[in-house]
Amino acid sequence: MMRMQRLGAGEVLTAVGVFHTAAGLAKYRHALREMAYEGLVDAVKGDHERGEAIWFLMCGASVFLTGRLARWTEMRTGTLPASTGWMLFGIGVVGSALLPRSGFWSIFVPAILSLGVTRRGRGDRR
Repeated sequence: MMRMQRLGAGEVLTAVGVFHTAAGLAKYRHALREMAYEGLVDAVKGDHERGEAIWFLMCGASVFLTGRLARWTEMRTGTLPASTGWMLFGIGVVGSALLPRSGFWSIFVPAILSLGVTRRGRGDRR
C-alpha cells in the first residue's frame, strides 16, 4: 500500500511564494512590460505602481526562498526551530490585521505546520 507523504511547512511556504509571484506577474503585467520596454536600470523612477510591482515580486521570491530553506531543514533534521512557526504566525497576525482582504491568511497554514513539526521533533528526541 502506498503511504501519503505529509505536507510540510516548507512545501506550503514554497507554494505560497509561487502563487504570490504569479499573482504579482498577472496583476502588474502592464507596469512590468513598460519597465522591460524602457529598460530595467532605475525603472521604478518614483512610479507608485512600479514600486508596488517590485515589492510584490520580491516578497513572493522571499517567501519562496524561505520555503525552500524550510524544506531543506525539514528533510535534514526532521524539524524546524520553534521560532520559525512563531515568526510566521506573527507575520500572519500583523499582516491579516492590517490587510484583512489579502493573502496574509495563507501564512497561518505553514506557521501551524511548522509548529507541529517542531513539536514532533521534540517528542522524537526524548
